[in-house]
Amino acid sequence: MTEIQGGGSVLIATTAAGFEVEAGRELAGAVGEGRPRLLVMKGNVSLLSGVAEEEAVARVAAAETSCVGRVVPVQRRVTIGQDASCFSEVAAAAAQIGRIGAGDRFLVRCSRRGRHEWQSRELERAVAAELEQLTGGAGEYEAETDWVVCVEVYQSIGFVGVNRPALVLHKVVCKQRKYQPGERPLNRAAWKIREALDAFGIGLAPGARVLDLGAAPGGWTGVLAGMAAEVVAVDPADLDPQVATLTNVRHLRRRAEDPELRREVRGPFQLVTCDMNVEPARAAEILCSLADLLEPGAWAVMTVKYVTRQRSRHRMEARRALSAMFEDIRMKRLPHNGLETTAVMRRAGG
Repeated sequence: MTEIQGGGSVLIATTAAGFEVEAGRELAGAVGEGRPRLLVMKGNVSLLSGVAEEEAVARVAAAETSCVGRVVPVQRRVTIGQDASCFSEVAAAAAQIGRIGAGDRFLVRCSRRGRHEWQSRELERAVAAELEQLTGGAGEYEAETDWVVCVEVYQSIGFVGVNRPALVLHKVVCKQRKYQPGERPLNRAAWKIREALDAFGIGLAPGARVLDLGAAPGGWTGVLAGMAAEVVAVDPADLDPQVATLTNVRHLRRRAEDPELRREVRGPFQLVTCDMNVEPARAAEILCSLADLLEPGAWAVMTVKYVTRQRSRHRMEARRALSAMFEDIRMKRLPHNGLETTAVMRRAGG
């Protein structure tokens, strides 16, 4: 774990996707100083400043803003794992902040972005139990507490803040995207896959079969269904109704890494796509494990998700993992996918 600011404050704020830069400017302008930074996932921004936490939050609360939503001061950074083994490190980080004392009541709240083998509620309960042992405090499930332990998770990165309830600020976000709830991700995903197929010259014969990994809510699946004879969409989450009802879409409610998937899927496929929200190297490994379902020489398309700021490392690790089963690997940043990188490749042996 790491102390992320010696003196001063670090604020994390939510905003509408696409308005991160504007929200960062609003934060910096409200506080009066500081360096805004975009976090690794959309709709989130941070501000490092030399202003004390209480004063910084008070300034943001008093300022007129249109992009800033929930604002949380944080004091520690931790590594978040896929399984529950990271819970102890989160609890230790909260204890080391040194604010919860014997007899104090506290509430643990986790805001999770990304895919993990655990749910936010599981982390909240486990961290509360460990914090009771470490601090002598009492974990509560009511709003009236002395402290709020905020755990902000961005895939493999976590930030921990222990604050008075009044310092967790909720503001109204006035600037939103023009799309209706649930529509924007679907449409944006559709743009991403159309652009990728066009940029790399990938076409499908009318009778082609496509395997779509990490399919929900169905943006890629819907586009591919209009080009192929069959699309097998793999994701435990729901597909958008307008995609789920397509006659040539088969939805398998499994994770792509589930061994049982093999019993339900038969190749060959003429295209495999992968837009899973996991670390790039892991996504590449999963794609390689299913490469034999792809026709030799056929294309695969994968989104390289930047779960940290080390983008070149993520690209390198993904390329290295993909080379085990694929050749002619190409990567490109596309206009409708500017915060990620699109990788295309052919199954070896074609």
